[in-house]
Amino acid sequence: MSSEQESERLCPHPKKVSSPVWEFFGFKENSSLDSPICRKCQATVSAKGGNTTNLFTHHRVHHPLDYAILQKGAFKKREQARASGQLTIFESVERKRKADMTSACEDTAITKSLAYLIAKDMMPFRIVERPGFNALMKTVAPKYKIPRRQHFSEKEIPNMYIKLKEDIANSLSEAKHFAFTTDLWTSNTGHPYMSLTVHFITPAWEVKAACLETAYLPDDHTSDNIKETFENLIKEWGIQQSAVECVTTDNGTNMKAAFKSLLPSSWLSCFGHNLNLALGKAMKIDKVDVAVRACRSVVQGFNHSWKRRRELAKKQAELNLPQHTLIQDVVTRWGSTYDMISRFVEQHAAVTATLMADRNTRHLVLRGSYISTLEDMCKVLKPIRSFTDSLAAETCITISSLRPVLQHLPETILAEKDDDSNLVRSMKHAICKNLQERYEDSDMANVIDMACVLDPRFKLNFMEEADSIKRQLEQQLMQHTADEGSTCTLSQVSSARGECEDEGTSASCPLFLWIKTHCSGGKRMSRSFQGWQKWHKRSFAFPPPVLHQKDFSALQETFRQCFAPV
Repeated sequence: MSSEQESERLCPHPKKVSSPVWEFFGFKENSSLDSPICRKCQATVSAKGGNTTNLFTHHRVHHPLDYAILQKGAFKKREQARASGQLTIFESVERKRKADMTSACEDTAITKSLAYLIAKDMMPFRIVERPGFNALMKTVAPKYKIPRRQHFSEKEIPNMYIKLKEDIANSLSEAKHFAFTTDLWTSNTGHPYMSLTVHFITPAWEVKAACLETAYLPDDHTSDNIKETFENLIKEWGIQQSAVECVTTDNGTNMKAAFKSLLPSSWLSCFGHNLNLALGKAMKIDKVDVAVRACRSVVQGFNHSWKRRRELAKKQAELNLPQHTLIQDVVTRWGSTYDMISRFVEQHAAVTATLMADRNTRHLVLRGSYISTLEDMCKVLKPIRSFTDSLAAETCITISSLRPVLQHLPETILAEKDDDSNLVRSMKHAICKNLQERYEDSDMANVIDMACVLDPRFKLNFMEEADSIKRQLEQQLMQHTADEGSTCTLSQVSSARGECEDEGTSASCPLFLWIKTHCSGGKRMSRSFQGWQKWHKRSFAFPPPVLHQKDFSALQETFRQCFAPV
């Protein structure tokens, strides 16, 4: 029997197959599908599981002409599939691989954003396991699988801390002089901590601040323990003690003793704390103290009773008063006490009407003398509150403003007026006296004076002993110039400034020109102008070592001190 007759007897593949090679193979009746027979040469070829590799190889070796036809047919089929939008296996795999990579990058970005949310907003780690948050994430990113909270607490947040610490360390390495603020505090769980914040200026003349540590301090808060903790913290960050120009703390005996022994001439007491203590002294006046206690008691009663607050809202509507709630103060914060009494005075009519409506609370109505005292307190505290808010800025240079502030308070804000009551006069006198006593330390006064002189806004305008300050400044600059071995001359300054000035023995160093230019008095600049910005703009006019745009050791113990916080 001929091969053509045998080929006609072969049956096609019983299943629907896509490969064109099956057209050249067939099967005998009841034969296995793993052993197709070539229609050309009647050879049996293994094709286990429908694999066509051996079939193609058979045609490539034994029937090259048919193999060429097969190749042409397969190419056309691929083109038809591509034209119809169907992808090849390779293209499908590649697309899937790219999609998986994109999804992985997106998942990583989302995980880092969640870690930032937890750290920045101080959220608990368990937020990632709460149902509401999970529902939100399913809506925002349905395919994203939220990691367990252990992943954030053990990996993401520690890695974020390491990265941030490296960035801050790099910034600190570029600075040469540092000021610090530190304080002791107790958490809600009763654990004691010591926080340390550094303030410095970058080579680009940007004022920077960073909280370096919040260290657990379980030992007794003695001056020795505080000093040791501070030394360990700055050592950990690679900051030399000689580079510490100023440390600002509260007036605690332990804090003062610690840093006065460590840095005798570089300790500053916090102005906000001093002001709080001075105002506290005024509030200890018997008449004031009684009125504040009575006000506090009434406010506390309203805050603890929903019925009173509800009736108060009705009375406010009847009397056309603002719908404001009463404010409970914090005894150690004078600002909150002012907020309490000012709100009480504002709502006095509504409060009185509410208390009088119930015979059980009529005895709580404040007497007229108390209201008069509270009004006098508002008269004294209101201008201080609005004025001191301008000093509570992290990126502003506040120590150079301290001398003008200390003069401005008694001469303007707290100046006695003809229409002042005896109580107002007593409060103003108590505040000014107490505040003045807290800045009688000679070392502290020297730092404040130097910083004020070096601020282009103030110069010598607020100095009582201008000649003494000027001589002291000259001596410090001369000493630093000698230590640095400066050889710069006035001609260098003249060429930098585009000016022509005679050289003389007294002007062989530009510090004399600087003192003449800077300490000559003149009009004060606007409050919004920052002195350090002017130094940046004019640094080209004063070559090293007196001024250098990227080296803050130029003015030794003077210039860099005007960047300390207060």
